[in-house]
Amino acid sequence: MAKELTFEQQMKKLQDIVEKLESGDVDLDASIKLYEDGLKLSKELKKQLLVFEDKIEKLGQENE
Repeated sequence: MAKELTFEQQMKKLQDIVEKLESGDVDLDASIKLYEDGLKLSKELKKQLLVFEDKIEKLGQENE
């Protein structure tokens, strides 16, 4: 069973994808695949951020 990546690991992976795309050293097919992977990661990271924000908000309300 594969271990899920942490938020930080996913961010690093997304940064690596962006750097590869910006380098211009990747052919078109690979660029499209990287772009797709980047979009998936970005969506997952946004979901995680919403969960984190919700947890923080609930913690703040509990401490009021």
